[in-house]
Amino acid sequence: MSESRIESINVPAPRQPSDANREIPVRNQAAPSSRETAAANSFSATSTRLAAENRNARVLWRLQLIEELRALILAVNSGVTDQTQLVDLIFSARHPELGVRPVRNEGLAEWNAISALLVEPLLRAKKQLATSTSSEAGEIGVDLVSRWDSSSRTRAGADKRFDRIIALATQYCPGLPGPILEGLLAQESNFQVGVVNKFGYAGIAQLGAAAARQVGLSVTKTAPGGDERLDPLKAIPAAAKVLNSKAECLNRVAFARYGRPVGAEYWKFVLAAYNGGEGTVTLAMGHAYRQGMAIARARQLTGVAAVDFSRAYAARWNNLKGDGLNSPLGLAVGRYFPQLLAAKYKEIGNFPDNVFQRIR
Repeated sequence: MSESRIESINVPAPRQPSDANREIPVRNQAAPSSRETAAANSFSATSTRLAAENRNARVLWRLQLIEELRALILAVNSGVTDQTQLVDLIFSARHPELGVRPVRNEGLAEWNAISALLVEPLLRAKKQLATSTSSEAGEIGVDLVSRWDSSSRTRAGADKRFDRIIALATQYCPGLPGPILEGLLAQESNFQVGVVNKFGYAGIAQLGAAAARQVGLSVTKTAPGGDERLDPLKAIPAAAKVLNSKAECLNRVAFARYGRPVGAEYWKFVLAAYNGGEGTVTLAMGHAYRQGMAIARARQLTGVAAVDFSRAYAARWNNLKGDGLNSPLGLAVGRYFPQLLAAKYKEIGNFPDNVFQRIR
């Protein structure tokens, strides 16, 4: 093969760009305006709030499912095996306003879902357990629910010593999920039974003297039993009784006047009343209702539509909490806690979500 000869190649010098093609330096982008910054912050806050609401809704649904499974298992173990009766048990608990059975098509899909997803699998499991030789076969279902409950959530700061007391205490507040009471105790004291704060609130549930007396506890150190707020066997049921008292007061006045919260929102209002008093929550709901009515009128809603909008608006905890001291909650706190306005507004406003976070 003949050798290839590489000849030198003259590479032309790069052409200088003409003025028309010359790259124009990019000016520094202007800083966002205050309006743009505020809009971005508002969007971020709204996203965070919606995410928290979704988490709270999922938590409450899980807690409700656990309680429903326990109720079904207790019913089945006591001898109730009629599928329709068991479905009616759960449906009527969810929708007392509809009665035992769905009205026309309202709730029919949910009734069928309860039957297919809760009752039928449980009856099949019971039938399988009936053939078991274990003398404790009838209790396996409850044990399985308890184990699923424990493994499905992160019990931040939970102390298993009080599980039995908490479970029994919920009878004093109908509908109260045990994990919410547990989260309350974790938030109030981190399960420290002897703690007393500088304002005189004491024990695992951080009960005040007046509230403790109202539910039958002795708070006198010289009494035979001493300050019963420091005894978890008495303080935990007392906390459930206080929650029930707050719920009854809110249902009788605030919810009747301004709108009844549902689902996770309901317990947020009750928890806030536990922390800051039902008077504070009622007054805040009144401010929120009037705020909602102003919004409704601005949207040209009138009559029943305006009232419905205002009641729904006042039944959302974040609408009470707002963004600061001029919010409905801030105005109410200023009325009841003028000397502690900023700190108490933050405490009451964040308390419900803090409790829910404790039970994830």
